[in-house]
Amino acid sequence: MRKTSDLINEMLDEAKSAWMVAIAVGFEIETEFVFSTTPRPLEKLNALVNKGGSPVGLLRFDKEGTGLQGSYRPFEEYQDEGWAKEYLSGLLQKPEEIVALSLHQPPFPAAY
Repeated sequence: MRKTSDLINEMLDEAKSAWMVAIAVGFEIETEFVFSTTPRPLEKLNALVNKGGSPVGLLRFDKEGTGLQGSYRPFEEYQDEGWAKEYLSGLLQKPEEIVALSLHQPPFPAAY
């Protein structure tokens, strides 16, 4: 697996031509996201990985008229894994819920 900073840079590069991009971080029974709009995204991704999460790929959201179009791309480490594509496409069944999560991000806790 590449460094988390490489994954963040990949997300931010993708976000230059998108409305929003998110890294899907899989856990055993849930998924959490690091959004291109997240304050201090590297710290958030590192915290999720330290909690046992696996960054699987990118979810991309583009505005089309009054709607959203979602697409996905597994990270290169998982690009040949069928389960990763199925997992990411399943997340896009409810794009509005993912976007809503991006709008209600709590600030990342400050270091003491």
